[in-house]
Amino acid sequence: MQKTKNPLIYIVQDSVIYKDLIVGYLQQKKYTNLKTFKTGEECLKAIHHKPDIILLDYSFEGITGMELMKRIQLDHPEIDFIFLSGQNDVEVAVNIMKQGAADYIVKNEKAPENLLHSIEYLLSVTRSEKVKKGFQIGVVGFFILLFLTIMIIILMTIFLEDFKLT
Repeated sequence: MQKTKNPLIYIVQDSVIYKDLIVGYLQQKKYTNLKTFKTGEECLKAIHHKPDIILLDYSFEGITGMELMKRIQLDHPEIDFIFLSGQNDVEVAVNIMKQGAADYIVKNEKAPENLLHSIEYLLSVTRSEKVKKGFQIGVVGFFILLFLTIMIIILMTIFLEDFKLT
């Protein structure tokens, strides 16, 4: 995920009312970097902006949510997907999660709140991954520096002995 403070979030939703509900709720919670699309095709045309999260419906006209996710994942595996769907089918949810979605949220009165929790979780995971990666780089850097120091000491010892002999 690129920007954890104000992530770029794409919302692919064909229902204008539900789109406005989600956008309004997220803006109220200080998420302002939002782009909305009515179809998957529109979303694909703007994918070069590299959103951090894509919120999408399971089914809408044209390309389905699942197809859209699969196509985007090929070139942009770093993008997280959260499905918002009216389908309360466990098999569909499990299948979507197996395909790589971060979450599956059923559209109901708790959906906006659940969506917010899901986004915040993804952001916290990203932060902890960055900290972990930074720690790993630090440890590797320390050992490389230690190795170089030892090599310099060994080389100095060899050259100093050669210098004493002459």
